[in-house]
Amino acid sequence: MHILPITPDQVQALSDLAIRSFCDTFAHLYPPADLEAFLRGSYAPEVLAPQVADPAQFWRMAWADDKAVGYLHAGPVGLPHADADKTAQGEIKRLYIDTSQQGQGLGKQLLTIGLDYLSERYGNAPQWIGVWSENHRALNLYQSYGFEKVGEYGFPVGSTIDHEFILRKGRDTAPAP
Repeated sequence: MHILPITPDQVQALSDLAIRSFCDTFAHLYPPADLEAFLRGSYAPEVLAPQVADPAQFWRMAWADDKAVGYLHAGPVGLPHADADKTAQGEIKRLYIDTSQQGQGLGKQLLTIGLDYLSERYGNAPQWIGVWSENHRALNLYQSYGFEKVGEYGFPVGSTIDHEFILRKGRDTAPAP
């Protein structure tokens, strides 16, 4: 297993993995038109390429032999929370693992890499994660790393609005009521 920065020639592999892992995890939740619109608007190569090229964004992809099996995206916080400061705080934006690799520690490894990056880039500033409210496996993982729920918001997938939790780790973290 190798975890490496994503290069421009690997954007198609990232797109394929992003679509596959999102669908494996969440496709059953959405009408086909909503799912298709979301995938096209979020994970198409032409959407991902400028994000991967942006120096303010941090991307890593895990490879098992020649197959992409996990990825991490971190960068400036963009969550809709009054205390989120996009100029001074960071967020784990996406962390997905191919079903063939789940339960083997790759998610923890990528999360650690992402949190280390955020600490290096933003110092002791709070770190953020948004997560679907019913993704209990992810919530348990993030809570084991010290994240606490500090808010909620609606995340659009087409015309479907998911109920998401905003988690924060760091100074002055206080659970939401």
